[in-house]
Amino acid sequence: MKRSFDTDGISELVDLLRIPSYAGNEAGKKAAARACRDLLQQAGFVVTIAGPAEAPALVATLDAPSPERLVFYNHYDVVAPGERNHWYHDPFEPHLDGARLTARGASDHKASFIARLAAVRRLKARGELPVGVTFLVDGEEEIGSPSLETIILTERDRLAAAGGLYSGGARDEDGAMVVRAGCKGRCGIRMTVRAGEKDNHSKWAALLPAAAWRLVAALGSLRDGASGEILVEGFREGITGPDREDEAALARLSFDPDAFLREAGYDRLREDTLESPLRHLMFEPTFNIAWLDAGPGGATVLPGSATAFLDIRLVPGQSADKTFQRVRDHLAKAGFGDVILSAEGGGDPDKCDLSDPVVRALVEACERLEEPYCLHPMGAGSGPRHLFRRHLGYSLVQDPGCSWQGSNDHAANENIMVPHFHQNRELIEHFLKAYGKRANASRTGGSEQ
Repeated sequence: MKRSFDTDGISELVDLLRIPSYAGNEAGKKAAARACRDLLQQAGFVVTIAGPAEAPALVATLDAPSPERLVFYNHYDVVAPGERNHWYHDPFEPHLDGARLTARGASDHKASFIARLAAVRRLKARGELPVGVTFLVDGEEEIGSPSLETIILTERDRLAAAGGLYSGGARDEDGAMVVRAGCKGRCGIRMTVRAGEKDNHSKWAALLPAAAWRLVAALGSLRDGASGEILVEGFREGITGPDREDEAALARLSFDPDAFLREAGYDRLREDTLESPLRHLMFEPTFNIAWLDAGPGGATVLPGSATAFLDIRLVPGQSADKTFQRVRDHLAKAGFGDVILSAEGGGDPDKCDLSDPVVRALVEACERLEEPYCLHPMGAGSGPRHLFRRHLGYSLVQDPGCSWQGSNDHAANENIMVPHFHQNRELIEHFLKAYGKRANASRTGGSEQ
């Protein structure tokens, strides 16, 4: 490391970043869980271990004079670093170059955890912690949090709260902090056609059925190729769309299609999105074929099987379970009952009203920083936030976290800018105080102003 790190949370972050807590590295995950546990206990939290032994989750509670409580969802697991030669430095030896701190897990999501914890500690040290705080620190987020629902049900009493924050989000291309009040759902469907027990020489295509063509036909039945309309009966049933507050928030947002297309590597947007791209991004479902697989590349074969994966993003009013069943029913009615379907990953969409006290307190905190910010009624990504509303009765809002447009999440040279870490820590302090003020006013019948 070329420069020394200050001690205002950054040194603790560096220690946590050195732990290789990626999927498949059980020792690294356990070490990261212990490190997070120790930091929480040192801050005065009562910590309970939950979830699987190989990737333990932490539920940590800290009381305050107020009966109000908020939950912070975080995770210590990271994605594997990938090819070492794609990194400028060892991915688990944090490197500070100017204001940029590079290491696997810096942006996703260890910095946000430390920033939140540092904010709570600072308020507690000054005797200003206005509400109780509970951390839920997941060890399986990067593999879809398969144990999270069980953990929530098991730890229901300790996770009781009025609301809270999901893992931190991002800043836009101009550096403005982004607050997201919701997220899309996701329905993942693997579609497989098995025409034979093995691949054969392609000359036998004259006699044998083709799995790949059968799969293409099944996929083609799902969508009108000319209009793009999804032909699955009931697919759009229940969609609520943006309300008046959402529409007002959308009207305040800007979108630079040229900059987006340069970053995406495309030359045009879809024609049906041109009038209102952000409304489409946040409030319209998608029906994407994520990948196709049929036979080895470079060989003249007749594949015995062919597979496709549908990655369907859902908006409020839709359900992952219902969507899967509707796709199954559609294929059966269309004559493709032989196509094998399996649900792989997903969950329902979730959204807070923009008038929700957590959203309003987070917006107030952004305003107190006097830094640019924007409020997104929905995020285009997905996550397990619906589990909190389903089982605990509240939703989680996404704060900006410590990430920026160049953070390289899940890629080589993942990084944060150190000023964003300090900005997020300060934001969380303002957020807790703003929420506490609102909660106290509501409890006593006073004004929130």
